Amino acid sequence: MSYCLNPNCHNPYNPTTNKFCQHCGSKLLLKDRYRALKQIGEGGFGKTFLAVDEDIPSKPDCVIKQFLPQAQGTTNVEKATKLFEQEAIQLDTLGKHDQIPKLLAHFEQDGRLYLLQEFVDGQNLAEELTEKGVFNEQQIRQLLQSLLPVLHFIYKHKVIHRDIKPENIIRRRKDSQLVLVDFGAAKFANEKPLNQTGTIIGTPGYAAPEQGFGKANFSSDLYSLGVTCLHLLTNIEPFQLLDASNDEWVWRDYLNHPVSFELGQILDKLVQEAVKERYQSAAEVLQDLNPAGAAKPKRQGLKLVEIGDKYGYIDNNGQLIIGLHFEKGRHFSEGLAGVKLGNKWGYIDKNGRWIIPPQFSQVGDLCEGLAPFKITQWLGMRQKWGYLNNQGQVVIPPQFNEALNFAEGLAVVRLGSCWGFINLKGELVIQPQFDKAYSFSQGLARVSIGLKWGYINQSGQMVIPPRDNGRDFSEDLAAVEINHKWGYINQKGILTIQPSFNAALDFSEGLAPVLQEIKLLKLLNIGERWGYVNKSGGMLIEPQFEWALGFSEGLAAVKKNEKWGYINKVGLMIIPPRFDLAGYFRDGMAEVVMNGACRYIDKRGNFIY
Repeated sequence: MSYCLNPNCHNPYNPTTNKFCQHCGSKLLLKDRYRALKQIGEGGFGKTFLAVDEDIPSKPDCVIKQFLPQAQGTTNVEKATKLFEQEAIQLDTLGKHDQIPKLLAHFEQDGRLYLLQEFVDGQNLAEELTEKGVFNEQQIRQLLQSLLPVLHFIYKHKVIHRDIKPENIIRRRKDSQLVLVDFGAAKFANEKPLNQTGTIIGTPGYAAPEQGFGKANFSSDLYSLGVTCLHLLTNIEPFQLLDASNDEWVWRDYLNHPVSFELGQILDKLVQEAVKERYQSAAEVLQDLNPAGAAKPKRQGLKLVEIGDKYGYIDNNGQLIIGLHFEKGRHFSEGLAGVKLGNKWGYIDKNGRWIIPPQFSQVGDLCEGLAPFKITQWLGMRQKWGYLNNQGQVVIPPQFNEALNFAEGLAVVRLGSCWGFINLKGELVIQPQFDKAYSFSQGLARVSIGLKWGYINQSGQMVIPPRDNGRDFSEDLAAVEINHKWGYINQKGILTIQPSFNAALDFSEGLAPVLQEIKLLKLLNIGERWGYVNKSGGMLIEPQFEWALGFSEGLAAVKKNEKWGYINKVGLMIIPPRFDLAGYFRDGMAEVVMNGACRYIDKRGNFIY
């Protein structure tokens, strides 16, 4: 179906094959490539249509915005035109962020202005609220964690959105990531006010009070984000949540689910009427939201600790639960941990009881119900690897020269000098043929033939041809090396971030550490530094660190001035550099090394053990 874009056409529906409207004769394709399919929205500035780009073989969906201002009078139309033109500028500037739609085109045709942008396939939060009901605290925290870095990004470009509301936040279907849309009301922070008489900016109820006077600032968007959270928590319209007679928010009266004191304080500060009493930046909100400012986490698991030459396990409060009895230890996985007593390995449970007595020369982790083990002798065979279950029963007899943990139903094993893959029954499903192989991640495994690395699927087919080097897939992207530079490919092997970095690590929580040369005035090379890019390749945290790890639980370990500390997702140093080594946060704790001793810290940087 083709949809005629002539606003005066009384019957806009046409067969897909038509190039001209059969009712009014208007040209159906914009720029001879964009075909409208149906109208999906209408507002004060015009109409929005779902369309396809027929110039690209896959015919991807896109969005057409047609400028048709309803404002009356020359002055008001001029203001509306400026806003529409401005939206194109905003998208062109901001579309590098993975959570903002990309601008595809901007032009005039048949005397009307058009804007073409990326189509975000998903459901907006207003629709999600209607379909699934009110949000709980965890969902609100996830929303804030996802969108605050986006606001930080647009503020770095001096842009204020001015119309944040549930309808303008879309949960992208392919990855559940939140995308901020509709920059039609956005403005640059150094512009003169546009919303004088006759031009409405923002949505009543969500817009901050100062927007009514043409004085929007960065905290205005934070106000709107706060109101959005209150609406999603209650499913009550914003005007009803504000008691005008007492000038106070009464959103707690409408809650179906309790909200913690900490989150309630954050939401209250977001929606303060007075600008000076409100959060002034997205970074400030993230600082309060992330557990760097929260209480100690509840006990969720046990952590391996080493004191002297002995190993034991502590809980998240630093209490020693399983004493320092062992020569070596592994982390808990599926309820069991491998530990070494004397010169043999076995497995204990979280109460410290032996589930599988010490009898192996080496062990791996219990994954998908099986754990690899190495035994000195088994039915006349020496130094071979097999697999056992959580009761200690041998499920796959020792027969491999090396064996790794199971992942996605398959495990990497070595027979002779070549690597292949077995299933949970021990059957070779991908014959040993690779010089090296790694576990499956997101349906693909990295393998090498000679000095080149490619990716196979679970049938053993090489679906992404070998390149110089590569890393495993994470969050649908993998780092690859081409001609001594690193970039990122998607699961079809297409380069989505061109090779331009000296090194690149995996994506986690939407960001990846990359190593880049730093030059002063484009002439003096002052060395290499690590920074962080998003999935579109935009540098969200500028290169400044001597080393960097991926994000976990909102924080990432970075090395600066020879010491390690932790930053949040907008690059603020939350835990100052003072450690010799630092690891990832898990269940609110991270392992660090200081003065030669292994310790654990919480998200405030305080030592737990």
